[in-house]
Amino acid sequence: MRFQPREFFLTLSLLLLPTSALLAQSPDAVSQYFEGKQVVVLVDMPATQKGVDLKMDRPNPLDAGSYGSRLKGAGVAIHNGETVMVTKVKFKDKSIEFQLGGGGYGTFGDQTVAQNNYKPAEKSDREKELERQLQDETDPDRRRDLQRELDYVRSKRERDDARNKAIADHQMAIDNDRIAQARLQGGSRFNLQYAGKVPPDLTPQQLMAALAPYISFSPAQGAPAPTQGYAPGPPPPAAGGAPDASGLQKGMSIEQVEQLYGAPLTHQESGPQGMITTTNTYARSNTSVQASFVNGVLVQYSIAVH
Repeated sequence: MRFQPREFFLTLSLLLLPTSALLAQSPDAVSQYFEGKQVVVLVDMPATQKGVDLKMDRPNPLDAGSYGSRLKGAGVAIHNGETVMVTKVKFKDKSIEFQLGGGGYGTFGDQTVAQNNYKPAEKSDREKELERQLQDETDPDRRRDLQRELDYVRSKRERDDARNKAIADHQMAIDNDRIAQARLQGGSRFNLQYAGKVPPDLTPQQLMAALAPYISFSPAQGAPAPTQGYAPGPPPPAAGGAPDASGLQKGMSIEQVEQLYGAPLTHQESGPQGMITTTNTYARSNTSVQASFVNGVLVQYSIAVH
């Protein structure tokens, strides 16, 4: 067999690849890890396929503006504390769709606007003929007879028209109620949006860590489903995601942080219903911490040493 230098160097380069690269999971493998599992949402989820946008290049990924607008406009499909199935995890070039309970109403095939099928009734040929005859007739008695018949024909058309409009309006109201109910049962989704491409070697643990402020994966790991007000434990750490020297880690609950630092010196809450942002400050010996929580889950913190 003739020696091929190009094949030799290709084989050598594959052998020298880091083990982590060889073990990197494909998007399909990551999707299959989650799909069909039960999770608990930690925020109210909008009843729309637009879902919740997370800007992954920001310290606080939640796009609060679009979140509040979608909740107000579409209502809540999945409430904070509810258990729901992961129905699809879809990788795109610059984003990941993490779909829950169907992914949200408004996808292909969903009727989003009720149609009013009312159409005004057109004049019959007889009504048009009577109008023409009345215009040409000069005899007063004949004109009176024509006008009487025209009024009857026109009145019948208007009565039929009013009845048809009422039927169409009633059906439209029924369709609007059906669409509204379908929205509330259609699930929702998280849209993880990246400034560049989606990381090619993303693992399930890293995806869980990114979603930890908004989803508890405990049911998927065999724990009992939490109730309203459940305070989740820390998520499985991403690579290099162990708690730092301060003991803090994103995804901790307020209770877990207070076990490390005690009761907060200051406490502030803000945000719409279903998305409460809490800002606490803590002190321990010569260290102070400012911590931000979303629905009781640590999403950002800063440490100052005095």
